[in-house]
Amino acid sequence: MDYQAKKLLEQFQCEYNRELEENFAKTLAENERARLFFINGNGAFTDGRNIVVDPAADELFCDTPALEDIRKYLKWPAVVFADPWNVLRLVTRAQTIHECLHLLYSDFPPPVTRDSLCATKNKKKVMGQIANIMEDCYIEAVGCSCYDNMEFYLKFGRINHLFARHPDEGTAQKVMEPDKLEKQWKDPEKKAQEMKKMALLLEYLNHMCTLVLYPMLEPGEPSAEVQPYVEATKELFFQGSVAPSCKERYAYAQKIFQIILPLIPDDALDIPHTKLDDLLSDPKTHEGNSSVGGEAHEGRSQVVTVRLFTNLDGTPRDDAVPLEQLMAELEKFAREKNVALQIVLDPGKFLKFTGSQYDCSVLHKDIHINENHPKIDMNLRKAYLNIYHKYKVNINSYNSRFVQLLRSRVPTREDKYLFGSGIASRMLGDPKKRYWYRMVEGMDVPDMAILLLIDGSGSMRGPRLQAAREAAVILHEVLKDQGMTHAIVEHRARFEDPEVDMNVLVDFAGRDQEKYNLMQIDAYGDNRDALALFWAERYIHQQTSNEYKLLLVLSDGLPVHEYDEYFPPVSTKDTANAVKKIMKRGTDIVAVSLDDEDSFDCYDCLKEIYPNLIGCNDLTRLTGQLLGVIARLL
Repeated sequence: MDYQAKKLLEQFQCEYNRELEENFAKTLAENERARLFFINGNGAFTDGRNIVVDPAADELFCDTPALEDIRKYLKWPAVVFADPWNVLRLVTRAQTIHECLHLLYSDFPPPVTRDSLCATKNKKKVMGQIANIMEDCYIEAVGCSCYDNMEFYLKFGRINHLFARHPDEGTAQKVMEPDKLEKQWKDPEKKAQEMKKMALLLEYLNHMCTLVLYPMLEPGEPSAEVQPYVEATKELFFQGSVAPSCKERYAYAQKIFQIILPLIPDDALDIPHTKLDDLLSDPKTHEGNSSVGGEAHEGRSQVVTVRLFTNLDGTPRDDAVPLEQLMAELEKFAREKNVALQIVLDPGKFLKFTGSQYDCSVLHKDIHINENHPKIDMNLRKAYLNIYHKYKVNINSYNSRFVQLLRSRVPTREDKYLFGSGIASRMLGDPKKRYWYRMVEGMDVPDMAILLLIDGSGSMRGPRLQAAREAAVILHEVLKDQGMTHAIVEHRARFEDPEVDMNVLVDFAGRDQEKYNLMQIDAYGDNRDALALFWAERYIHQQTSNEYKLLLVLSDGLPVHEYDEYFPPVSTKDTANAVKKIMKRGTDIVAVSLDDEDSFDCYDCLKEIYPNLIGCNDLTRLTGQLLGVIARLL
């Protein structure tokens, strides 16, 4: 794999794509607890809950000759594999579908883990491979029989094993060295017998795998020694691979196992990694190798009507994939790629201003304003979702209460009337004289833009910081669901430096994934509220065209900046003047003071600054108070 291929793979394996695939897996597997992970281990498997997939399996996405062979076999247009990103998505989705079908229709842990017939390591491995062949055939048949738009993924996932030029040798290639074999067997005749068994076993398993999973191939005639085993078990394989329940399928596997028992070598000789392992799915699903968090459950029973490549009677199927299905998937891949690359390649944005660029007091003219739009950190998703799920009931409750209020009746203007309540000057040239307009009431979201300004100074640490994060998450989710324009910004001043940081965590027209950056809300430094408010006023006017604009301020104390001894009462008076000036110019400001329990000290201080001030000394009520402010203003 060259440098460019490695770079592309790294971009594809971003958290956004992993989350996308995990959400798909949760839906298909009907299990909200399912987790999905990317690895570069050339395999895909599940333990009953966790799913592991490898987008770069066999390096197929950069294997041009193999992709051309696959394309010709499947009769797909060249555009499907024109972009390696499409191949990575196809490989990943095919593996995810395969493992999700196992989650639905296979038993976990597999029956082989508790089968008394599998008393030795090699017996357990052979039983696992027999069950693997039948389970894979069955779940692919279920995918074709019971699900729409899934068959071409399963065919791609099955066929690509045949054409890959770079199959992984794997870590399972553990054939013992000759000198070690000599120590195990002093009897040359015993050694020869075991080696003969191994060769016959591998020939048999390869032959049956080809017959069951790759019916389009000609497996050739088995050797005279293997032929009786093939004839005795062939029908059992075909019947077992379409049996509706896992219990029935495993019963067929046990019958086959008993018949081929004479072919299984002694444990002193390890069964090697062969082409069989490349043609089958990862044995970790079928041999009972579990990981932390694996879940035990019984697979569903389901009658199948077709196999992946043939009808139940073995006759070939008309398996052409409708072109519109492929094109629809490619369009979806392109949209997902665009979003993923925007997140991966976006370094964030940083702008710098000075106080002299704002019409604030001379106290701020030499202070630098750092406007920071941080890079989206998908690693914060889990922390965000923890808060979201904790307060999901509250979010739904706020939404239901807001929906009638927010989607209220508002006046709208309709043009092109022959008579009405006023004349639209731009229509005066209309030859039909339709230059009148009427004001009518309609249902719409009120024309409001909200900027939540959160104090990020050091005094916010502890319960206030946690309350601010939770309130920001809930407020964002409610306003987003209601379609209201909003942004969330954290601000702080640097102790002994002439710097003020404005961290735009959720922007007015930002991407949905920006919300994860709300987990970056922190408590450190001083605060210079007056300059932060002037920046917020200009920012909300530059970024929005809404008629009504609101600055919602969250603070736990008076402004203090050590750099130039910006302390009360000077800072208090300066900030009060800033609030008065901004509100006079048409931008409303409402502040919420965060006090200790049974105290209103902060409220008493901030009322000197903010004419519209709400006291909060019970942090559990903070979100309700913030949303209450918005509701009253509406």
